[in-house]
This record gives sequence, structure tokens and C-alpha cells, in this order.
Amino acid sequence: MADPLISTGTGATIAFSGLTIAGLYPVANAGVLIAAFAGSLIFVLTDKEFSRLVRWLLFIASMLAGIVAAPFVAAVISYITPEAIEARLPIGALVASAVAVKILMALMNDPFSFLTKLRGGGKPNAK
Repeated sequence: MADPLISTGTGATIAFSGLTIAGLYPVANAGVLIAAFAGSLIFVLTDKEFSRLVRWLLFIASMLAGIVAAPFVAAVISYITPEAIEARLPIGALVASAVAVKILMALMNDPFSFLTKLRGGGKPNAK
């Protein structure tokens, strides 16, 4: 049986090595990659209801969502906050990667109630 400390350390080393190599690519924003990685870790470490394989797959999906949605989420955060506060791309990546998979899972479980709550509707009045 593998030692949990060694396997965790190996996984972290592989992940950070991948981030370092991806950060050297001139088109990629290193801050966005690291923030998306951190947001994905937040999501994976707080959600214990899935198996290890499913959590790895959700980690990858969360990280990709954070990288892709970073400009949009940063713009939304900048729009909501006062004018003196500007959200940069890494903040958008962190929030997007931590929230994106949760929103998609809520949509998959019960799309109609999620959309009703999103529109501001509640339970219908029972008379």
C-alpha cells in the first residue's frame, strides 16, 4: 500500500511541474494558471462525496473552466464592485474555477428549480 504522504507529494510535484511548464508558454498567463489551479483545489478539497477518479476529472474540468471563463468573471466582478476596484484575470480564474463545476452540477441535478432560483422566483404561494 502506498504511503499517502508520498503519493500526495508526488501528485503536487507533477501538478506544479505542469503549471511551470505551461507558464513558460508565452501566450499563457501564469497568474491565471496558478489561480485556476488554486480554485480547482478549493473545489476538489471541499467536495468529498465523489470517488478519487471523479474528483480528478472534476479538478481538470474546473481548471479548464477557470482558464476559459477568467476574462468574463473578472469583468463581472469589476462591474459589481465600485469603480475604484478592478478585478484582474487571476481573480476571475480563481472564482470561475471554484464555482463553475458547482453551478454545472446544480444544473444537472435539477435544472428547473435552479433556473427559478436564479430568476428570483421562489416557491409558489399555496392558498
